[in-house]
Amino acid sequence: MINKYKLKIVLVPILAKFGRLVGKTWPQLGDRLGRETMLAQADEILAGKAPTLPQASQTLDVIFLTMLGGHTHNSAVDIVLGLALRARGHNVKFVICDQSLSACEVKKSDTKQHWETSCNKCWVYGKTLFKKFNFEIIPTSQLTGELPSHEEAERWERTVEASLLKHFKVGFLSNSPEVAERRRQYQKAVQQTHAIGKALIKMAPDRVIMSHGIYSTWGPQHELLVEQGIPVLTYSKCKKLSTEKFNWNTSGDWWDVSSEWNKVRETPLNQTQTERIDTYLSTRRNHSKDTLKYNFGEEESKTKVFERLKLDNKKKTFVAFTNVLWDAASAHREIVFPSPVEWILETIEWFRKKPQIQLVVKIHPAELVIGTNQSFMAIINSRIPKLPENVRIIEPHEKVNSWSIMQIADLGLVHTSTIGMEMPLEKIPCATVSKTHYRGRGFTIDVSDRAQYFDLIKDWNVTDYDLDQMQTLAKRYAFLLFERYQLPFKFFYEPNHTDVRALNFDTLKELSYDPIMSFIVNSIEQKQEFLLPANFLEIDDFPNA
Repeated sequence: MINKYKLKIVLVPILAKFGRLVGKTWPQLGDRLGRETMLAQADEILAGKAPTLPQASQTLDVIFLTMLGGHTHNSAVDIVLGLALRARGHNVKFVICDQSLSACEVKKSDTKQHWETSCNKCWVYGKTLFKKFNFEIIPTSQLTGELPSHEEAERWERTVEASLLKHFKVGFLSNSPEVAERRRQYQKAVQQTHAIGKALIKMAPDRVIMSHGIYSTWGPQHELLVEQGIPVLTYSKCKKLSTEKFNWNTSGDWWDVSSEWNKVRETPLNQTQTERIDTYLSTRRNHSKDTLKYNFGEEESKTKVFERLKLDNKKKTFVAFTNVLWDAASAHREIVFPSPVEWILETIEWFRKKPQIQLVVKIHPAELVIGTNQSFMAIINSRIPKLPENVRIIEPHEKVNSWSIMQIADLGLVHTSTIGMEMPLEKIPCATVSKTHYRGRGFTIDVSDRAQYFDLIKDWNVTDYDLDQMQTLAKRYAFLLFERYQLPFKFFYEPNHTDVRALNFDTLKELSYDPIMSFIVNSIEQKQEFLLPANFLEIDDFPNA
C-alpha cells in the first residue's frame, strides 16, 4: 500500500501535466486526479517570472507549524501564505511530522489497522508537496530530542482530555482499556509537542503560524510560544464559504473580536453595511453561502410547528439548542453547569415540575454532519427513560428548520451554539449558560449560576428586555463577525470540506497582488488585527463584493 502511494505521487503529476497540454484546468484535473495534482501545479507556478514586489522593511523569520502535511486544507493555507511571504523577502520554514508523533488527528479511533499507512501517506504527501514549492521543511523528529519530565507534562492533561474527546468523538470518556491505551499515546504526544515548542523558542522566530493552536498536535507549542512573547498567528476555516479567520496569540476555536467590538459597538451601520449583512443573514436560513449545512427542512409557520410538536401554543415555550459534545467550540466552556449534558438533563427534570410551561430541545444536526459516537439523544434516553409531558426533543435526523423552531420560543437557551446570537437578530431573546464569543456583548441574557438560570425561566417576562436594542447590537456584531472578521480566502479549489485539489492562481504575481493576500501579508508583517476596514466593503470591485 505504501509503495503504491509513492508510485501515485510520481504518476499523478505526469498525468496532470499531460492534461494541461490538452487544455484541462487545474480544478478539472484535481477533480479527476486528486490532491496530488498540486505537485504538477507547483512546477507551473514557480516556472513563471517572480513578481517584483517592494521588499519588507524588516526580513522576518517565519515558521509554519504545519505538523500534518497530509491535511490538504491546512497545507494549502500554509503554502499560499508561505509563497506570498517569501515573495516579500521573508524567510519561511515548515515543521512537518515525519511519522514521529505517537498520536494525532491522522490516527483515527476506528482505523487503528490503517494507522501506519495513513501516517506514511501524510508524511510522504506533505514532504513532497512542500519541497515541490521549494520550501525548507523541518521534520518533527529533529525537534523532539529532549522530552519534558512527567511533572512538566502534567500541565497538558486538559489538552490530552480534549484530544481524546475528539479522537473518540464523545463527550465523556469511559474507563475502558482502549481509552487507557490512547491516553498514554496522547500523553506521549504532548511530551513530544512540548519539546517541539521548546525547540522553536530556542530558534527565536519572528512569527509562528499554525492552524487552530489546540489539541495535542498544536496546543503545547502554542501556549509555550505565547508565554515567551513570540507572536503566534492561528487560523481556521470559518462559517462562510471560502473564508478564513486569523488571530494573534489565541487559539483558532475562539472567535476573538473583543477589541474591535468595544470600538464599534455604539456605531450604527450605514445602509450599504446593513444591506450586506442582511443579505448574508438571509442565506443562513439554508446555509447556501456557508461551509457546512446544518439547517434542514423548509420554514414553517408557528401554528404548524406547534402542531408538529404537539405543544400548546398558549403556554410559554422555551427552546434549548445543543452542541456536538466533543467539538472544541463546545468542550470545556462550562459556567453554570458542569457539562452541556448536565445542563439539558437538569433543565428537563426542572420542567417536569412546571407543567404550566413547556420545553423544546433541538439536538444539533452536526451530530450527523460531522459525526459523533455519543449522541445527545442516547444520553437523554439512558438518564431519563420517560420524558415529561411538556418536553419535546427534536433529533438531528429530523428535518426541522431552526428558524421555525426559534419563532415559537419565548426564550432561547444555549450553551455555545451560534444560534444564540441569531435569535436576537429576530428579536427573540436568548440566554447563555456557558462561555461563548458573543457572551457579554449586550444582546444576550448571560446567566452565571443555576439559581439565576432557573429563576429567569420561572419568572420570564419579555417586557423586562429591550428587544429592539438587542437586535441592533446583534446586527452590528454580526456585521463585524461575518463581514469583517471572516476574510475571503479563495486561493484554492476545495470541492468538499477540507478536500483541497488545486490552487486557484496561475502565477506568483497573481497571488502576491491580490488585495486580500496583500492585506493579510501586511497584517502579518505589522502584527495588526485581521479585520477588513468597514469602508472597504463599499468598494464595488473589492473581492468580497
